[in-house]
Amino acid sequence: MRHGRPALVTGVEHPEGAHAARTLAEHGFDVVAHSFTPEAAERIARDITSGGGRATAVVADLTIDREVDRLFTTVEDIHGHVDTVVHAAWIPGPESTGTSLETIHPHDWHRFVHAHLGMVFTTVRRAMQSMNTSGRAGSIVTVVGIGRSATETGDSTLARQVIDGAIEAFTVAAARDLGACSVQVTSIRLVDELPTLEHPDERRAPDFDTALVLLADPVHHGGWSGRVLTAHAALPAAVH
Repeated sequence: MRHGRPALVTGVEHPEGAHAARTLAEHGFDVVAHSFTPEAAERIARDITSGGGRATAVVADLTIDREVDRLFTTVEDIHGHVDTVVHAAWIPGPESTGTSLETIHPHDWHRFVHAHLGMVFTTVRRAMQSMNTSGRAGSIVTVVGIGRSATETGDSTLARQVIDGAIEAFTVAAARDLGACSVQVTSIRLVDELPTLEHPDERRAPDFDTALVLLADPVHHGGWSGRVLTAHAALPAAVH
């Protein structure tokens, strides 16, 4: 267990982000819980601190570049540096309604794509800058899969699958761009099903907690940068 390692977790209003924040706190990380709304960020921070962990609530609109910069500057002011970033932020859009390719309005699609790819680009880029400036090993983990669309509709919709695939591709490309840099960039693809009795030979995915703790600590990453690791998760309801 590592104490004093700051970890920024974005999107704690959603199950993935909330679970990631709680898990890292349980493993000794100093969690900075981000949300688009203060209520969700403060609730997760209170949950962590009431259980004996360390957490700070922060609010920022990750679709706005200057807000992303302000967020990281806040974390740097609190902790002096950023070691770990878990990006799980997600904005409800056409994917949360379960709409099909034929019924998604082009305006919604353009807004959706721009918002989510913009968020991951700006957040990962600013995290890299912070970690490179500090000269410390850093870890950036993006979380894809399951999500609000599956929670609310029972199925991962086309829009969510497309963006998840783009984020995974971005992970691989960003890792190659970094080369021998001490910052690792990885993704965790969440699935909600384990191998069945009918398919016992299927490879069993690790649970979300195991994958997260492994990838969140860059000191023990073992050359994972650029990898997309599939993990099983049974996530609770979203935090509003």
